[in-house]
Amino acid sequence: MGMYHYALRKKVLIIHPEHIKTVQHTIENGITQPKLGMTDNNIPVVIKTFNGPEGSLVLFNEYLCYRLAILLDIPMPVSGVCIIDQNTLIYNDCVAPGQYGYGFYSTYLSKALPLVETIITLMKNKEVFFKILLFDHIIFNADRNAGNLLVQYYKKNVILQVIDHSHVFRNGAIWNESCLRRFMEERDYLSTEVLESNEYLYSMFYHNMSVSQSALDALKVKFSATVTAPVLHHIISDIPTEWCPTDADIDALIEYLLYRVQHIDEICAAILNYLKN
Repeated sequence: MGMYHYALRKKVLIIHPEHIKTVQHTIENGITQPKLGMTDNNIPVVIKTFNGPEGSLVLFNEYLCYRLAILLDIPMPVSGVCIIDQNTLIYNDCVAPGQYGYGFYSTYLSKALPLVETIITLMKNKEVFFKILLFDHIIFNADRNAGNLLVQYYKKNVILQVIDHSHVFRNGAIWNESCLRRFMEERDYLSTEVLESNEYLYSMFYHNMSVSQSALDALKVKFSATVTAPVLHHIISDIPTEWCPTDADIDALIEYLLYRVQHIDEICAAILNYLKN
C-alpha cells in the first residue's frame, strides 16, 4: 500500500470560520469539556475549544468525521470551524485565553434527548443505524454511546441525529503514525472491539431491527465510493493547521482509512459473525 503524501498538497486556509459572539458555560457531560455558545447570527452552538483538556487532535477528528458523515448521508447537526477571539464575550471564565482561536462547533439541537430504546420504533430514520454501524467500523469508533446519538422531537417527527467523533481512529486523542501502522500490520479489520465497546447502545437497535447481509451489502458501494484518497485530501485541506498532527501522521491516517475501506467485506463478515454468536 503506497503513501498518499499529504504534505505535497497545497494547504487551503480557512477564510470564514463561524465567529462566536458569546460563550455561556461549560457543559459538564464530556471529558472534552464542551461549551455552550452563540454565533454572531444568534445560533446556539456547542463548542470544543482549541487547547482543550484532550488536546486539539480531537478537533481534527471531529471535523474529518463530520465531513465524511455528511457525504455518507448520516444525519448530523450543522457543524464546522468556529473562532473565539478578543471580541467574544466569555461568561463564568469558562474559556481561558490560551483556548482562543479555532474551535469545532456543532449546532445545538433543541428538543433533543439522548437515545432510549423505547423510542426506536417511532424514529422515522431508524434504518440509518446500519450506516452508523459501518461508519463506526471504518473510523474505528469504540466510543459510541447514548449521549452521542440524539433523538430530536419536532411535532410528529422523531429523528435520530449523530454527534461526537472526538475519540476515533482506535487511539482517540493520541493516535499517530506508529500506532496506525501497527494496527494495519495486526489486520485490525478483524477486530470486534467496536462491537464489544458499543454493545450497550447497539443492542438497543438489535432488539428492534435485524442487521442482515443485504443491509450491509447495500452500503458497501456507497462507502467505498465516498472514502477515497481525493476526498480525504480535500477534507483535510480545509482543517486549520493548528489542529493538525505531522504530515507523516496524516499520511498514515489516510492510508489507514483506505485500508479499512479496502477490507470492508471482511469488516461486514466480522460484524455478522459476531451477531450470530
